[in-house]
Amino acid sequence: MATTLHVISHTHWDREWYLTFQQFRLRLVDLIDHLLDILEADPSYRHFNLDAQTIVLDDYLAIRPHARERLTRHIREGRITIGPWYELNDEFLTSAEATVRSLLIGHRMAAEYGPTMKIGYLPDQFGNISQMPQILRGFGIDNAVMGRGYQLVGDRQMEFWWEGPDGSRVLSSLMAFWYNNAQYIPADRQGARQALERIVATMKPRSATGHLLLMNGVDHLEPLPWIGGTIRELAADDGGAGGEWRIAHTTLPAYVDALRAAVADLPTPLAVRQGELREDRGGACLAGTLSSRIYLKQENARSQAALEHDAERLAGFARILGSAYPRDEMLYAWKLLLQNHPHDSICGCSIDQVHREMMPRFAQVRQVADELADRALDHLFGRDRAAGAQPGSTSLAVVNTLNWERTDPVEATLVFALGPPARSNPRRDDAAAPGGFRLVDADGAEVPFAVVGIETGLQTVLSPVELPLDQWVRRVRIEFVARAVPPCGYREYRIVPQAVMPEYALAESSGLAEELRALCLEDVGDVGDEYLHRKPLADRRVLARAEPSTGAARLDSAARARTRVAFTLDLPASGDAAGRSSETVVCPIVVTATRWAGVPRVEYRIEVDNRARDHRLRAMWDAGAGERAAAEGQYDVIERPIRSPLEAEGASPFHPQQTWVDVSGPRGGRAILNLGLPEYEVYEEGTSDAPRRSIAVTLLRCVGQLSGRGDGPGTRTPDAQCPGPHAFELAVFDHAGGWEEARVWQQAHQLSVPLRAVQCAPNERRPAERSFVRVEPAELVVSAVKGAEDRDSLVVRLYNTTHRAVSAALVQVEGARRMRPVTLNEEPVLDWTEGGAMRLDVGPAAIVTLECELAARASR
Repeated sequence: MATTLHVISHTHWDREWYLTFQQFRLRLVDLIDHLLDILEADPSYRHFNLDAQTIVLDDYLAIRPHARERLTRHIREGRITIGPWYELNDEFLTSAEATVRSLLIGHRMAAEYGPTMKIGYLPDQFGNISQMPQILRGFGIDNAVMGRGYQLVGDRQMEFWWEGPDGSRVLSSLMAFWYNNAQYIPADRQGARQALERIVATMKPRSATGHLLLMNGVDHLEPLPWIGGTIRELAADDGGAGGEWRIAHTTLPAYVDALRAAVADLPTPLAVRQGELREDRGGACLAGTLSSRIYLKQENARSQAALEHDAERLAGFARILGSAYPRDEMLYAWKLLLQNHPHDSICGCSIDQVHREMMPRFAQVRQVADELADRALDHLFGRDRAAGAQPGSTSLAVVNTLNWERTDPVEATLVFALGPPARSNPRRDDAAAPGGFRLVDADGAEVPFAVVGIETGLQTVLSPVELPLDQWVRRVRIEFVARAVPPCGYREYRIVPQAVMPEYALAESSGLAEELRALCLEDVGDVGDEYLHRKPLADRRVLARAEPSTGAARLDSAARARTRVAFTLDLPASGDAAGRSSETVVCPIVVTATRWAGVPRVEYRIEVDNRARDHRLRAMWDAGAGERAAAEGQYDVIERPIRSPLEAEGASPFHPQQTWVDVSGPRGGRAILNLGLPEYEVYEEGTSDAPRRSIAVTLLRCVGQLSGRGDGPGTRTPDAQCPGPHAFELAVFDHAGGWEEARVWQQAHQLSVPLRAVQCAPNERRPAERSFVRVEPAELVVSAVKGAEDRDSLVVRLYNTTHRAVSAALVQVEGARRMRPVTLNEEPVLDWTEGGAMRLDVGPAAIVTLECELAARASR
C-alpha cells in the first residue's frame, strides 16, 4: 500500500490557559504577523491551519485592524484555512445549543473572509459527545479529526466510522500520536527525512489507508519558516529512500478527500464506533475537569439558561406578535458566552487570573440576556417601564418557555405605586397601595400564595427621553404554585385588591424530615490538580447527614413545606500525597429541603462555607437496587454501566451530565436533578446478592495546582481550592417506571428554568392563556426558539430525547404562514409547507430544525 504523508502546518490556539487572554493575544498577533510575512516571502510555504477557530481573527484584528485585507487575501487564496468553529468548546461542559452556535457563528464569520473549512476538527476536547456526528452532518461536514476519546488498543486503526445515536456517520481520523506528531521537522533534507521515517514507522502499522496525518505544530507555536522549502525538496526526491512514501504540504480538507477516496477502495470496511467517545484509559480525558472550579459550571448553567430559555425564546414569542428580533444583540451575547467555553476556560484548568476574568463575562451575558428578555416581555404584555409603576388594578402573567404544560413554583415581586415618578422629592401616599390582595385565575378560582417580604422605597424609572426619575413604591414579594401553565406560553392571573392579606392553610409537610435524612454529605481527600482527582495514600472519609431533630427550622407557607438544618463538618485542614492532616477546620453547612404543593420533586439547597483545602465534597443519595444508570447528555440521554470496565485501566469512575442522572429498576427509580453540577458517580455497596447503589454528585473539588503530571505547568492555583461560601441547587425526583415513562427530563428542566412572572396592565383583548409554540408528543424537547441567522424568520429546533421513533409528531407555531425543515446551518432541506402546523416523523435521537415564515411583519 502506498504511503502518503500529509503535512499540516498549524497552531493549536488556547485563548487563555497558563497565561491570560491578553498575554496570549499579543503572542497571537506575533504569530499571524510572522505567518503573513512567510506566506508573502515563500511561495513554497503552501498552507497554514489557523486551528479551525474564527475567534482568533477577531482577536488578531482588534490589535491589527489595518491587516484585514492582507489576511483576507491569503484566506481567499486557500493558504490559510479557517473555520468551521467560532471557538473550540469543551463539548461535555457546555450545552448542545452552545456547540451549534459555535458552528453557526464560525461559518458566517469564515464566509466574510473566504471559504469555510468543512472539517470536524476536535483536536483537544476532553472527549466527544454522542451527537457530534449528527451535529457535524447538520453543517454539511461528513468527517471528524480528533485527539481524544478513542484509543488505539488491540488491533484498532486510526481511521474509523463514528456513528451517532440517530445513525448519522462521519469518517473519522484519530490523531493517535497527537497533534504535534510532526511538531519539528529539521530544515536540512537528510535530518527531515530521518525524522519523517521515524514517524512513518510508528504510524503506518496503525493506518488502514496509508494516508498519514502529520501535524506540524502544537499549542501556541509559530510556523517553521523553512518547512515549505524542505517539503518541496523531499517531494522532489519522491519521499523516502526507494520512493517508499510521498509527501505534500497540504490542508486538512485535502487529507480528508484522500482518506475518503482510499476508504472507498478498502477490501475490509473500517470499524464503526457508536455513541460518545470518552475512553479514558490512563486518565486520557482528564475527567477531573468536570468538577474543577464548580462555580464556573454553575455560572455557565445560569448564563446558558438566560440566553437559550429566556432571552431567545421570549424574543421569539415577541417576534410572532410583530416585534423586531434583536439579532445583533443576541449575536453579541452568544459570542461573549462562547468566549468562556474553550476547554481550558470552562474546564477550570487555567491559572487563577484566567478564571477571575471569566466571571465578569458571565455577568455581562446575563445582563444582556435579562434586558433582552425584559424588552420582549414589554412587547408581549404591553408593559411600559418608562412610565413607572401605575395605580389601579393589575395582572400577573406567568410565562413558561418550556414546551410542555407545567405546574411549578413562581416567585414574583409586585410593585404598587405610592405616587407618580418625579425628578426630585417625589410624592408619597402609602394609602395608594392596597393593604392586601387576592390572586385569581381566569376561571375565577383563588390561588393560594405566601407573602415572603414587603418593603417601601424609591425605585428609579428610566426613560429614553427623560433623565432618571424617582418613584415611591411598595414591593410585595410573593410565592405560589402556578398550575397547568401552557407550553411555550403564559397563564394570566388577576390581582384583586382588598383591605388585608388573605390567610391560607399551610402546605403538607409530612415526610420532609425523612427527605432531609436521605441526603448524605461525603468528604474525601483530593491531592490531584485541576485536571485529575487523586486520593492521598491514607485517606479519611467524612460522612454527615442533615438531622432535622437537631436545630431544624420549619419554614412552611401556603405554597410549600420547607425545613432548614444548620450543622458543621469538621474536616482535615489540608492534605498531601501521604494523607490528610490531623489539624481540622470547621466548615458550616446549611441544608434546606423544600416540597412545593403539587410538585413531585423535593428541592435541596446546600450552603457550604469551605475552609478546608485538598478535598472533594459530594452530595449522595441511596439509589436502591436500580439496575441501569442514565444521564442527560447533549441532545441525548446516555446509558452507562454502573461500573465501567475501563476503570481497571485507569479510567475515571466519574461521568458528565447536563441536568439529571437517574438510576432505575423494576420497581421505579430515583433521579437527581441539578443546576450546574456536571459530575456524578453511581457506585455499588453491600453484597453481590443484595447490592445497594448510591448516586453521588460533586459539589466541590478543591486542589492547589494547575497540573501535577505534565498536562500543563505546575503553577500554584490557590483559587482552585474554592475557599469561602458556596450554594448548590439540586432536587430528588422519585418515580415509577424508568426515566422515559417518568419523563425525568421535564422535572430537571423545570428546576433549571423557573417560571417567570411579569406584572402588567389588564387587557381584555389579550388571551388569558396562550401557547406560541406547541410540540407533541412529550418525547420531543424544544432546544431553541430563535430568529434565523440570515433572514427575518423564526427557527424552532427540537430533538427526540429517546431512542425510539416518533410518528406524526405535531409542531405548531402561532402566526406562521408556512414552515419548512432546514439543516442546523439553517439551509433548506424541503420546500415550504403552507400554514402554521406540520406533521412529521422524528427518528430515534433525531434533531429537527424548522424555519417559520411569520405573518406579522417586524416593526420597532
